Amino acid sequence: MIHSAVLVRPPRRDSDDNIQAVYTEERALEGLIRIRCHHFLFVTLRCTDIRRLYDVFATVKHLACVGSLEQLYAFDYRPDAANDAKAVEYDAHAEFRRMGVGVAGGVGQHWRVSEINREFQLCATYPPVLAVPARISDTTLTYAARYRSKARLPVLSYLHPNGASMTRSSQPMVGLKQARSVQDEKLVEAIMATSEPAGMVPRFRNERNNIIIDARPTTNAVVNRAIGAGSENMDHYRQCRKVYLGIDNIHVMRDALNRLADAAVDAADASATASDLGNAGPAGMMARIQSSRSSWLSHLQNIL
Repeated sequence: MIHSAVLVRPPRRDSDDNIQAVYTEERALEGLIRIRCHHFLFVTLRCTDIRRLYDVFATVKHLACVGSLEQLYAFDYRPDAANDAKAVEYDAHAEFRRMGVGVAGGVGQHWRVSEINREFQLCATYPPVLAVPARISDTTLTYAARYRSKARLPVLSYLHPNGASMTRSSQPMVGLKQARSVQDEKLVEAIMATSEPAGMVPRFRNERNNIIIDARPTTNAVVNRAIGAGSENMDHYRQCRKVYLGIDNIHVMRDALNRLADAAVDAADASATASDLGNAGPAGMMARIQSSRSSWLSHLQNIL
């Protein structure tokens, strides 16, 4: 999938008297289209015919900038019979059964499968089949979803054979007034209790075993209160603790990755120019990456 495309017109013959000292006559009159894909494939199309260059760029733009979802490649793709026979359709119910959800006497006996989001009416960005604690009703889920950003309530992502679970959710809508939701608190408490044999959290236990992980920096979580969001108030969530991972938001991460990719492309272009001129050796890839100040390696370190 194309991320961006840039048209670079060829220079005019009279634009630089010394152009012959750098490029050959053929290379000097070349224009090019630089295409960057989302999976970091970089393609450079060179052409000496300016009209054909514009036609190609217009075609790429037309195919990349679609007006509706139905125009995407996924709707036009037709696999051959051999590949289609090997395809395995994802079955959420089968996957939850594989993890033991709802199996009597197993590690997932305190979980159940809910189809409350069957028509994506509860949460537009969640799948239609959700795994939730067995003692939490769909009515409670409906009220708990209202307390979470974009209705992304806590649901099961992975169930370990030892009974430990990983659940995911969005940030709670706490706000400046420190709003709370009893239904959300009951849901989180029920999730913590699913690893217990009786399905109930003991009154006294080591709360360090249950952790609410907030991937954001602490500052971001506090600032989000001004827009009605924030982070869990641990006074209302029993038998667990909260930790912050300090990972920046997606916009910062995307900007860092774009800076890294741009630096790599510039280094590759410089290397190609050096090769054209007959100069051997690298063109300073690491120097360009460091000068880009992308902080990408720092972000990776925080994630890992």
